[in-house]
Amino acid sequence: MGVLQRFERRLEGMVEGAFARAFKSELQPVEVASAVQREMDERAAIVAQGRTLVPNDFVVEISQPDGQRLEVYADSLSQELANLAREYAKEQGFSFVGPVRVRFEPAGDLSTGMFRIRSGVVRGSTIENNEIRRPASDHPQGRGSAFPGRPRLDVTTGDGAHQSYDITTPVTLLGRGTDCDLRLVDPGVSRHHAEIRVEGPEIVLVDLGSTNGSFVNGQPIRRVSLIDGTRITIGRTNLVFRRDRE
Repeated sequence: MGVLQRFERRLEGMVEGAFARAFKSELQPVEVASAVQREMDERAAIVAQGRTLVPNDFVVEISQPDGQRLEVYADSLSQELANLAREYAKEQGFSFVGPVRVRFEPAGDLSTGMFRIRSGVVRGSTIENNEIRRPASDHPQGRGSAFPGRPRLDVTTGDGAHQSYDITTPVTLLGRGTDCDLRLVDPGVSRHHAEIRVEGPEIVLVDLGSTNGSFVNGQPIRRVSLIDGTRITIGRTNLVFRRDRE
């Protein structure tokens, strides 16, 4: 089964009821997914022997009416499109330098059902030697955290200072891979090690079958809800989950 077919299969579970009505216009998610693949193919650049770099940041411009219909479902669809891009990159042997992000923006010059895609190569944040490194070219943080209590991960640096990484998307991928939302440069961390998921009012840490496991407050976990002050250990990297009281 190809990447697009798997995307359609996942979409079938999402496109029900009100979600299905949002796509009564000519805008079709599968067409957007296909366009993301074409954008990766057309902008692929060989940067070293055996390494082909492709965009990891995508903006899908759509009409204002389609934007209003899609507003409630945009995060879920963006996540599925990002998953598709990762799968396609793995299938084609492409590489990213940062997390894969897809977002929708309304454009006044587009009519219902029309869309266009802009893409870029954008580095992400990295934790190395107990320090969060944010490239100057990192993705603009625009709206900041959209979730109550400003959920975030704190890192204590060698000099005792604290740095924070805000959780701003429904799924935050942690791992050693360059396509992770927060990359952990740590030999004890798997390429895709764990995810932090926003599930309604809860924030949940899920281990992705990592080699060395994930630990919360010193205990190995597969899945656990996080509360303010929870200590997370992944490889040799220590993080503290923080969330303000509402």
